[in-house]
Amino acid sequence: MKNESSYSSQWEAHFIHHRSFLLAFSFRMVGSLAEAEDIVQDTFIKCCQTDPQTISSPKAWLTKVCSNLALDHLKSAYKRRETYPGVWLPDAIPERLHVWSNLSNGEAHEKNLILNESLTTTFLLMAENLKPEERVIYLLNEIFDFSFTEISKLLEKSEEACRKTAQRARQSIALDKSKFTATTQSQKLLANFFECVKKGDKAALAEMLSDDSEFWADGGGKASAVIVVMKDKFKIAHFFNWLGSTPAFHNEDYKAEPAIINAMPGFAISRKLSNGLWEFETLLCLEFQGEKISKIYSQRNPDKLNALIKFNPGI
Repeated sequence: MKNESSYSSQWEAHFIHHRSFLLAFSFRMVGSLAEAEDIVQDTFIKCCQTDPQTISSPKAWLTKVCSNLALDHLKSAYKRRETYPGVWLPDAIPERLHVWSNLSNGEAHEKNLILNESLTTTFLLMAENLKPEERVIYLLNEIFDFSFTEISKLLEKSEEACRKTAQRARQSIALDKSKFTATTQSQKLLANFFECVKKGDKAALAEMLSDDSEFWADGGGKASAVIVVMKDKFKIAHFFNWLGSTPAFHNEDYKAEPAIINAMPGFAISRKLSNGLWEFETLLCLEFQGEKISKIYSQRNPDKLNALIKFNPGI
């Protein structure tokens, strides 16, 4: 019988070809890039225990293994979230880092929109409310176009059970498409917001926020951040008025620049290191409701930000 090292060389080409999909799927499952990478790597290791010649669809097998690993991972992840210091947010990922590489190449415009919608912070937070099995079925079917026949084989459940689970998930998430689409108008709002932050125009900042706007900030207990979700638009405006007066906007060792983060407009604040390289200090993304800003998410946890370095060292 062939040994695992020979299986490894045979699986490698399949793994490389499907790695972007596996990483994108795993990230949407767990909300952490570092944890998603671990799941994907463990998927490869586990697959190498199986002779690929006995597998009719390498992608299906990789997905089956990856799904089961992600489901197992979520059981412990939920317990860790219960003791997480302050507000927990999924990782913020700037578009320019090309984390997902070839995932959407050649896809239709509509499919690209669906992939982007499922990367927004609001969507990822809603997915957190799903049970692990609901999440895997919803993602595979709604986002990655797996049929219920395929999913039933992957999870070893009946098609009818998978359909019912997907229906519950859809009802729970109940997507409002207007919340997940970045438009020309939202880009203009971001530019205005960015300028008002720099100028310290608190009244204008408050005017740009919806009456039910929210500000979430994840410091992970390692960086300063609001400890609860801020839901008063005047307090949010006051905070960003203060932010505009900090070194982030007035010191050559910092730079604040507009960016697309988690498929939505936002801006990145980076700090210059002693070796001349730059590292992310804060990543903010904004979501919109009509012509108003409805949510602002701030990722400041250094552990999560450091996980991005490998994708663009020396930013």
